[in-house]
Amino acid sequence: MTGRHLDLATYQGQEEGQYFERKSLWHGPEGRKVPRERKEVRDQIAEYAAAFVNADGGVLILGMEDDGTLTGHGYPAEAVEEMLKVPARRLVPPQAEGWRQRIGDVEVLVFSWGPAPRAVRVEGDGYPRRVDDLVIQDSEEAINAVKRQGQIESAEVDLLPEARLEDLDLELLRRAALAAGLDAGDPQGYLVERRLAERRGADLVLRRAALLLFAKSAALQQHPNAGFRVFRVEGRERQSGPHSNVEEIKPRLEGALPVVLERAYERLGQLIGFSEKLHDLFFREMPKYPTFAWQEALVNAAGHRDYRQQARGTEVWLYQDHLEVISPGALLPSLTIDDLQKRREVHASRNPRMARVLAELGLMRERGEGVPRIHEEMEQSWLPLPEFKEENGLFTVTLRNTPIFETGRPAWAAFVRQLATGTRQKRILVKNEGGSFRSGEYQTLNQVDRDQAYRELRELVEAGYLEGPDHPGAGAIYRVRLTLPEAGGPPPQPQGPAAALRERMDTKGFIKNLDYQAVYEVSRQYATRALAQLVQDGLLRRDEGGKRYFPGPRWGEFGLPAQ
Repeated sequence: MTGRHLDLATYQGQEEGQYFERKSLWHGPEGRKVPRERKEVRDQIAEYAAAFVNADGGVLILGMEDDGTLTGHGYPAEAVEEMLKVPARRLVPPQAEGWRQRIGDVEVLVFSWGPAPRAVRVEGDGYPRRVDDLVIQDSEEAINAVKRQGQIESAEVDLLPEARLEDLDLELLRRAALAAGLDAGDPQGYLVERRLAERRGADLVLRRAALLLFAKSAALQQHPNAGFRVFRVEGRERQSGPHSNVEEIKPRLEGALPVVLERAYERLGQLIGFSEKLHDLFFREMPKYPTFAWQEALVNAAGHRDYRQQARGTEVWLYQDHLEVISPGALLPSLTIDDLQKRREVHASRNPRMARVLAELGLMRERGEGVPRIHEEMEQSWLPLPEFKEENGLFTVTLRNTPIFETGRPAWAAFVRQLATGTRQKRILVKNEGGSFRSGEYQTLNQVDRDQAYRELRELVEAGYLEGPDHPGAGAIYRVRLTLPEAGGPPPQPQGPAAALRERMDTKGFIKNLDYQAVYEVSRQYATRALAQLVQDGLLRRDEGGKRYFPGPRWGEFGLPAQ
């Protein structure tokens, strides 16, 4: 593989994230667009080149619109050559240049980089680094510290001279190459491109990551416990000896990690079952745990565990009231339990090579996105938030299946679910029908700090849903004013963010992802999922370009409580 060609169709349908960015080379109103200023484009190339190599590598495509349409450029040949050479001329040390790629009459500029071994500087512009779909400024010391940590901690980089290409599942390799937009007919080139192997003369030397991801069998992985073990416990606590209540579900799940994960999803999906309490609350069949939440816990365990620890594999424990995913290895020094609980955007991976492959295969979320999404899924299912524990060299994620409140008033929960408030605000309302609570209870229930709790509670007071205290503070008491409307009574009008979003729709005739982000103060990824759900529910319809959302057949119901 030369690295001079990508399957652009793969990237046209892909969201921007940790490993991918696209940019238009035009600006101006529709019908009168002109090429962007050349210096601006060259500066952008330098910034993104350094940002990607200072993280885990990535792809930059210039001449592709946000909706994936290829629009190319309008520059002369000499200007294009200057742009392609920017990474080699403006970065210290120099990085790989880009190339032209043509589809029909459209020519785009393509850049692809792996991570640099040490921090890379843009002349005159410091040390940018890629974090999810953003570029941030960091320090040389911080970037080098993360890179050193990965080189020391991760077993994925170990070279295994005795391993052979024949030990790998070539069909799975082909699938991974296609998902990455690379040449599926060149497995050696793919392995080198993704840093899963290196060439030494005429020989190809595999790294441990290649065996963990693609080995034909567990015996060829050169690791005795790379897979999953699943245990079922009869009860809420584990007992041993003559009172043992533990059953291991066999056979163990072993082999190439993408295959193991898919088999684990299938097996656990059968074992987890459905919740009667959640059924009563949502009026439909609901699994005991949100599917995304437990699957994300599994793939994070596989992708981020410490493979230098070989005495123990990743374990899943299914109890009556909770689920635990236990993986070998403590958190990296750059990550803390508090970071995870507070949903901070901290991006760290012990196995970045494996993480990138799993992300391209659609099995792992972009770095930093998965844990916040687990929180969201548990919140929206009215379940306790995930718990994290680091102890004795093991990291544990715990999900509980008991709703945060009793389900004696499902009509009240259904009413609150339809209000134009955030999920955290709905959780406190449902839990305290007709009652009162202190700010500290809101903080504990939703794992937010005092300032965040105060802001969100003030929104409920302003919407008329709560009666606020005369003197806010640690002992302040809030009372729920909202009551379940009588049958046939007029429904409340939309309040808060829902009212603001409807106003934007009325003013412009459409809304965009950015409107949802601004109104609800959420991330782009969260807004994308929320808008997709509104389309599925018939509240919105999306235009063919995928950029604008128009009123759907049920738009009039948006933000109103269920009747």
